[in-house]
Amino acid sequence: MYEAFFGMAHTPFVNSIPVGQLHLSEKHREILGRLSYVAEGNRFAVLTASVGVGKSTLIRKFAHGLNPEKYTVLYLADSQLTPRWFYKGLLDQLGIEAKFYRGDARRQLHRQLRLIREVHHRNIVVVVDEAHLLGRETLEEVRFVLNTDYDSMNPMSLVLVAQLSDF
Repeated sequence: MYEAFFGMAHTPFVNSIPVGQLHLSEKHREILGRLSYVAEGNRFAVLTASVGVGKSTLIRKFAHGLNPEKYTVLYLADSQLTPRWFYKGLLDQLGIEAKFYRGDARRQLHRQLRLIREVHHRNIVVVVDEAHLLGRETLEEVRFVLNTDYDSMNPMSLVLVAQLSDF
């Protein structure tokens, strides 16, 4: 209704804006550059900001900009993410049925990450959105995933996206 009144071609301020139509400030470009650095080098990053400023939208722009022949992007957003569901969520996205026990699922994930890196020659980028809700046990499990080959290499890039606390 108001679109026609104001002569708009589409409804503004919706979640489904194509990433090519997003307005990027200089700060957004800097963050995207830093995230690209993380993806290229299998590094770890934490992206924090206040509620509603566009963290997830920026992550969508980042993921969309990665070459799918060079990167595999896995995305998790779950307010009750337990270690078991962490592995299940990642393995599901890779088309693998997760083993029930977390240690078995961790080994399964490590095998798949190695296959993607060594056979398909892709970097893996894992994004965990709403990471401020992760429990201690799940955070410890994330640390175990990153601890590969006696902590001598990073099997993937990891980006934790979290809200800043107001208190």
